[in-house]
Amino acid sequence: MHISDGILSSEVIISTSIISLGFVLYSLRNLKNRSIAIVSAMSAIFFIASFIHIPLGPTQIHLVIIGVLGIILGPTIFLAILIALLLQATLLGYGGLTSLGANVFIMAFPGYLIYLLVKNKVLDFLPIKIRYFSIGFLTVFLATILLALILALSKQEYLYASYTIIFANIPAMIIEGLITLFLINYLKKALPELLKELSL
Repeated sequence: MHISDGILSSEVIISTSIISLGFVLYSLRNLKNRSIAIVSAMSAIFFIASFIHIPLGPTQIHLVIIGVLGIILGPTIFLAILIALLLQATLLGYGGLTSLGANVFIMAFPGYLIYLLVKNKVLDFLPIKIRYFSIGFLTVFLATILLALILALSKQEYLYASYTIIFANIPAMIIEGLITLFLINYLKKALPELLKELSL
C-alpha cells in the first residue's frame, strides 16, 4: 500500500502532508514518557511486518497489522507509523519521501479510527471473535479506500486503478482479519496490560 515518489500530484502531496503533520503533532501531545518504549516497539513491528509477503496467485500481499497497532497505541499510532515509513523510505527505498504524508495518513488513520470505535464500544454488538476479526479487516479496508481515493484525486488516469486496488486487496483484508484475531487473543493472555485501556 506504499505510494512511491512521482505518483501523486503536488496538491495531494501538500494537503496529505499537512493533514499527517497535524496528526503527528497530536500524537506528540499524547505521548507519555511511559509509552515511548511501546511506541518504539510497535513502530519496529510495523516496519518488519510490512516485509512479510504472502504469495497469492500471480501476486503477493503483505501484512500491516495496523488494527493491532491502533488498539494498542491509540493517538500515538501516527508517530509510530511515521518513524517506520521514514526509515523504510530512506534506508530501503520502500515508498517515498514526497509521498510520506499520504502514506502516513493511509496507514495510521484507519488504525486510529478503529481505536475510537473500540474505545466507544461501537463494535460491541458483534460476537467477540467477529469483533477481533473486524478490527483487522476494517483497518485494511479503510486503508485501501483511502489509497484509492488519494490516487483518484491525484490524477484522472488513476481512477480505473483505484477500483482495481480495492478488489485486489480483499484477500489482504481477510488475512489481516484472521491474523488480528489471533494476535488479540494472544495479547489478552500474554500481555493483557497492553489492551487494558479498551477492556478487550
